[in-house]
Amino acid sequence: MLFATVSRGKKRGTRLLPHRFKDDRYHVHLGKEGPYIPVTDYRDIPSYLANGYSLQMSDRVESRTPSLIRPESIHGWSRTSNDLFFIARSY
Repeated sequence: MLFATVSRGKKRGTRLLPHRFKDDRYHVHLGKEGPYIPVTDYRDIPSYLANGYSLQMSDRVESRTPSLIRPESIHGWSRTSNDLFFIARSY
């Protein structure tokens, strides 16, 4: 299970989970200002995280806007997992 924890501010300690948008997909971004890539299958998200993409996450309250969270701040996945399908390998 992927999650992040708010580290500062009024909501400190709040657990964030991947935000599922109205189109029933998750959104990953390569930078703060760029187009997003819609991800349908939750199991594909770690592959994007391993390649430097950030993930839109929220505390699942409808009124809360999702935040873009960097891979280093997301728990529950590993960069070394064999399940990742587009790992950058160095030879």
